[in-house]
Order: sequence, then C-alpha cells, then structure tokens
Amino acid sequence: MTLPAKRLLHTPGTSTALSLPTKQAAGCLLRLYARLRGELEKANDGEAVLVQRDDAMRAIGHIAALMPILDVNFDPSALKPVRTRIRIGPLKHGELRTSILAALRAGVDWMTYPQIATAVLERRGIVLTMSQHKHFLQKLREAVHALGEKGVVEREHQFKLQENTQLQRWRLSSKLFRRATPRLPAD
Repeated sequence: MTLPAKRLLHTPGTSTALSLPTKQAAGCLLRLYARLRGELEKANDGEAVLVQRDDAMRAIGHIAALMPILDVNFDPSALKPVRTRIRIGPLKHGELRTSILAALRAGVDWMTYPQIATAVLERRGIVLTMSQHKHFLQKLREAVHALGEKGVVEREHQFKLQENTQLQRWRLSSKLFRRATPRLPAD
C-alpha cells in the first residue's frame, strides 16, 4: 500500500509537533525524492532523463539522511516514483482543453480539427512552424477526442480516432450548448 507524503510527516509516538516551515520543507523533499526515483526508473527503462543517475542517487541519499533531522518517520517504499515529463507543445498543462472549449464556444457551428487549431492559436497569439503545427494538431485531436469521451463535446460523425481526421467536426455537447446559449424570453 502506498501512503501519501502527508502521512509520512507525522511521527507516531512523539509529542513534539513540527513547525509549519519544517513540514513544508519535509513535504518538498519527499516530493523531490519521488521525482528522483522516477528519474532512476526512466534511466533503467532507457528513457531520456533530466537528472543523471549518479546525481540522482547522491541527492536521494542526502534526502534520506535529512529526514531523521527533520523528525520525519521516513519509509522510502511508501513513496511512489514520479516520472517527470517535459512539456510538449506551446501551451501549459490544461490550457489546451480549456482553449478548445473556448474556441468551440466562440464558434457558431461544427468545427473541424484545423479550424479549432487555428482558433486556439490565434486566440493565444502563437505562431508555429510547419512541423510544430503538425505535432500540435495531433495533440489537439487527442485532446478533443478525450473531451468527446467525457461527453463535453460531441462529434458530427461516428468516425474512430484515426479515421477521416480532416472531415470530423465537433461542437460543445447539447447539454453544455444549451447552458451556454441565452434563452429567449417567454411570450
């Protein structure tokens, strides 16, 4: 069973409570420890790493040595390794989906993937090279498809993810569209 880092900050049987800055520092060190273990796993799997193996091992040893000083009951097996990924694309995490929804709200009718991509990039003022645009369009397709699986957007045709990607058109789901559309006053 994996315990969250917050549970590791309490040392059973001790009456001295850690001060808030010490708890925050210990929490940060535990998160760093998990990310460093993720880097070691990435190295073992042959993936590109952000921190070299020797540096990660050295830092993990230092963090483990600091935990008793900070009065933290430290169990390394309770921390799940976290693999850090480099951001891909021009938008931050979560901005693509919100930008897609904003573009579909602003659009008056069904929109294709390239139309959505153009609206998102224009709204953000981003200019991409041809290869970056191709990669961005693929990430946009995946994000729109994921929103479709959640029922947030609906597709015009029931094509699969890899079929007729240029012809597939999307809009906000009927439920969301009705909420976003102002109602006319009753006569």
